[in-house]
Amino acid sequence: MEVSKWIAEQSSWAPQRVALRFEGCTITYAELEDRIAHTAAGLRARGAQRGDRIAYLGPNCPELLEVFFACARIGGIFVPLNARMPAAELRVFVEVAEPTLLVVEEAFQATAMGLTSKLGGPVIAAFTIGGGDLLARGASVAADPDADESAPLLILFTSGTTGTPKGAMHTNRSVISNAEDAIAALWITSDDQVLTVLPMFHIAGLNVLTTPALSVGATVTVHRGFDAATVLDDIERYAVTLSVAATPMLAAMAASPRWQQTDLSSIRVLSVGGTIITEEGIRSWRERGVPITQGYGMTEVGPAVMLVPLADIPRKTLTAGKPTLHAELRIVDRDGHDLPPEDSGEVWLRSPSVTVGYWRNLEATREAITDGWFHTGDLGYLDDEGFLHIVDRIKEIIIVGISNVYPTDLESVLLEAPGVSEAAVVGIPDEELGEVPVAFVVRASGSTIDQEQLLQLFEGRLAAYKHPRHVAFVDALPRTAIGKVQKKSLRALARSLFLEVGNSGHQRAEDTPATLRAAASR
Repeated sequence: MEVSKWIAEQSSWAPQRVALRFEGCTITYAELEDRIAHTAAGLRARGAQRGDRIAYLGPNCPELLEVFFACARIGGIFVPLNARMPAAELRVFVEVAEPTLLVVEEAFQATAMGLTSKLGGPVIAAFTIGGGDLLARGASVAADPDADESAPLLILFTSGTTGTPKGAMHTNRSVISNAEDAIAALWITSDDQVLTVLPMFHIAGLNVLTTPALSVGATVTVHRGFDAATVLDDIERYAVTLSVAATPMLAAMAASPRWQQTDLSSIRVLSVGGTIITEEGIRSWRERGVPITQGYGMTEVGPAVMLVPLADIPRKTLTAGKPTLHAELRIVDRDGHDLPPEDSGEVWLRSPSVTVGYWRNLEATREAITDGWFHTGDLGYLDDEGFLHIVDRIKEIIIVGISNVYPTDLESVLLEAPGVSEAAVVGIPDEELGEVPVAFVVRASGSTIDQEQLLQLFEGRLAAYKHPRHVAFVDALPRTAIGKVQKKSLRALARSLFLEVGNSGHQRAEDTPATLRAAASR
């Protein structure tokens, strides 16, 4: 089957049940099925064929889900683009995916024009949220009972603007498997009221709860973006039972003036992920009696492959949980040999929900997947009860909120500046965002470039959340004997400068202790 059959089935069995809520409007399953059927026809009328990529640029809204399910119905491949990125940053993803059609919400038309003007395509189809004009609905297309479950349905990019971005491909089968995992782990039923606040261009916003909930006939309230007060209002208004959030969102809601007055008693469980959570980070929610489960996953794996079982909340909430229904887990050494409990190694995952590979990138696929086992690049270990603990990331990813930030993206921007000789970016912990980027810069001879000038380089180039939070000017970058930058030393230096000395925004080498200057110069 293909996943839009979920909606067709719910429309047949419970047509008047509310499928979606959005900004005061409701859409029943019968209405959602009708909209998907007509949107699928609209895609075909625009020339979309089986295997074509259909990109989406816009906020969370019902139309995003309409296009997603319509793609499944005609055999197209849905490519949601990060609405927080400027055109210059999005262009590389469009160049790789080569969509035939870009469905864009009206507020993003300028970005879309800037994105496509230098590419000679794709065709832009603009829409107004709630306007009823998505792709000029006309005829209708029914769900295909003979659809190829193994065909790609979804491409989500995991890389940045340098080199070739990696588009993780998910099929109907992998999305169905992920839904089954989430349903079994979180006991999702048609009685649940789900709140989606994470962006659905991200795997967590789309697949942790939204698609699993719709597959069983639950009601999903969709928020255009995150606003702490609005989220709290809707939790109480709709008696929300399930939601997923990043740790910065938890802090923002707990700090809201509405926090103490909001009735949170309806929440069965709140799933949290994106970065390792701490006792301090969830204390306010625990004090209000809200059960919290931590999830571990990534774009390539579904992502509902690891969750803390409901029966083990709160005892094991701070772990990364156990494999869900279809998932398998290994901790391996450098040679791919399994390690015993308590020994740290790379986390490998296998499941039908794991990506079938990277779009048109066989080399990256071979490097990431061995006999179906996905190499996460994360370092972890299993305790004596089989719960996963994440120790560190082997790869140099910085996770800001729920979003991956690649240091090389920032470094390439810095190195374009005439006044910069060398640059390196690392991440340091941040109470609100989990991590933030720190830039280490070596000025070119005679240069007087300052922090403000450096930060201006990122405007319009990278999304705001990727910009460095701190800048440190040093005499030289620490390197190995073969010239590789020692990121571990820089992380230690960044912690000393901005976590121990203070968060003054930027630091000059001459302002740092002599021992730190020496470390940066070795």
